[in-house]
Amino acid sequence: MKRTTATLLSIGGGVILAAALGWWWTTYGEVVAYGYLSWREAGVCLVGNSDICALAKALCFGAHPRFLIAYWSSAFWLALAVLSASLLTTGRTGTVK
Repeated sequence: MKRTTATLLSIGGGVILAAALGWWWTTYGEVVAYGYLSWREAGVCLVGNSDICALAKALCFGAHPRFLIAYWSSAFWLALAVLSASLLTTGRTGTVK
């Protein structure tokens, strides 16, 4: 049972992480390409919110549908939490002596 739970959490966390990275790339990729932000500045937007991130979202307003612009940095942290939970639920294979 534990192995199945860990596997499902691992897959779910991986899917959430991939979705968060894709969502971040869709939101900030063009802003970096146009030189409004550096990769480092855009990377900060992956894990948190700042005024620079809000400005970048405003700059790419015309290029994407509105729901894609509103990148939610907590999606990244949610993915890490689910992946961490998968590691915590993984059973040990050794025997107790």
